[in-house]
Amino acid sequence: MTAGKTYRYLVHLAVCMALVCLYFLPSLLANWSAPVALQWIMIRGLLFGFINFHLFYALVFVILPLHAAKAHGKAVAGVVLTILFFCLLKYGVGLLYPEQVLRRAIPLVGFSPPYTPFFTYLRYTLQTGIAVTLAAYAYRIFLNWRYSDQESRLMEKAVMETSRQYERMAFSSQLLLRHLRALEGVLDVETERDKTGVPGILALSELLRYMLYDRSVQAGKTTLAKELHYYGIYLDLHNRLFPQQPVQLHIEGASTGLSVEPLLLQTATEKLLQEQANPAPLSLWLYIHNDSLELAVHPKKAPSKLLSRIRNFRALRGFKTRLYVENV
Repeated sequence: MTAGKTYRYLVHLAVCMALVCLYFLPSLLANWSAPVALQWIMIRGLLFGFINFHLFYALVFVILPLHAAKAHGKAVAGVVLTILFFCLLKYGVGLLYPEQVLRRAIPLVGFSPPYTPFFTYLRYTLQTGIAVTLAAYAYRIFLNWRYSDQESRLMEKAVMETSRQYERMAFSSQLLLRHLRALEGVLDVETERDKTGVPGILALSELLRYMLYDRSVQAGKTTLAKELHYYGIYLDLHNRLFPQQPVQLHIEGASTGLSVEPLLLQTATEKLLQEQANPAPLSLWLYIHNDSLELAVHPKKAPSKLLSRIRNFRALRGFKTRLYVENV
């Protein structure tokens, strides 16, 4: 038995026996000083509760999972044989303790005590076994529903990840087209070809490699220092190819020991650049907090309330995202 299965068994055993003890607690307290009654409670209550738990556990985690494997015949046969086995086991306990299990009544003086016959006792234990089986089926259905709910959440997570990858590919395609058009104009000018064109091609290829093939980007989380490095390459490429619309970045805060979802800075900056009606210089402020990363088009501090409101309104065009502490 593996460690996980052992833990599962012990947890279920503790819960079940706690419920059995709680059920028989009033009888135990009332008959604590009566040895005969106490022995009857210990055998008929606690010992049989222990046996019924193992019947329940065997059905839930050994027999009933056969239905999931489409082995319905084996599952039904296993249920019947398991119930009969535990019925015989209870009768064996009755043979060991006949006075507490099999005796039906207190006999009159001079008469032998009446005991329950085998088939009569088998009928009683079959009723208990059927009740335990119904409880096991109900619990198995609950577990299947719970596991299917977890699988649906995993599927939703996979769909979200696929959607995120599609958005990254779409953004990379737009970025590639926009910068390729700008590079085409630069390469046509011989004086700008070596100065701007070649560094631009190298920077663009490095950006695309990071966007499409980097493992941390595909995993959905990268270090903030790495993201800022490629964000700097992106801004440098933009300033080379679009000198009429330069972007100046101001960073406040330290990036050490933090992680972030990749490509959010590039996406937000592209949206800010596209929102400009006419190409003009753009200043960006990047605030690195302990648990968040904020990009705004104006600094937070303002000399007046009116200007602060205006700047806060314009800062809505930026974005704010969560930061994660790196695992050490």
